[in-house]
Amino acid sequence: MMIHTVDTDVVVITVAKFLQIGLGELWIAFGTGKNCRHIGIHQIVSRIGPEKSQTLSLFHAFTGCDTVSFFSNRGKKSAWEAYPDATEVFHAPCFRPHDISKVTMETLERFVVLMYDRTSELQGVGAVRRHLFSKKSREIENIPPTSAALLQHTKRAAFQASHIWDQCLVPKPFVPSPGDWGWEKCY
Repeated sequence: MMIHTVDTDVVVITVAKFLQIGLGELWIAFGTGKNCRHIGIHQIVSRIGPEKSQTLSLFHAFTGCDTVSFFSNRGKKSAWEAYPDATEVFHAPCFRPHDISKVTMETLERFVVLMYDRTSELQGVGAVRRHLFSKKSREIENIPPTSAALLQHTKRAAFQASHIWDQCLVPKPFVPSPGDWGWEKCY
């Protein structure tokens, strides 16, 4: 089977859903014209394994996608390098906005700390914000978000991954109110 897209989100969703689809091989023609390349989704899933494959949509949403903000001056590569320390938390079947556990947030904070300072021993984003700003003289745009901002970011990423992308194979999916997931309606 072949899918043609120019959207990275489609590639990520396809990797995350490949095992559920049940195909032996799946290819994506990614890009257009001279920049089009063929990506073997089955090869990616085989290389990174089923656990990382199935958690990839939440990882992608959390680290920035079309609908969820990204971390300032931190790309997917630095996030992927820190990913082994947080894979388990991205495997949660579905985050609920009102009961994202303290342990989950602590793990995500540690993940974000490692994105900004790979060798840091600090645990929370508050501590690393102070350290990077005062001791390493980082500009404000080069430090992680506050704990409160990270919680809202986490809700938005969970909404996108769990309620939109993870239901991509459901004909009539139930989509809860985005207002419960860190979004506000603007008039």
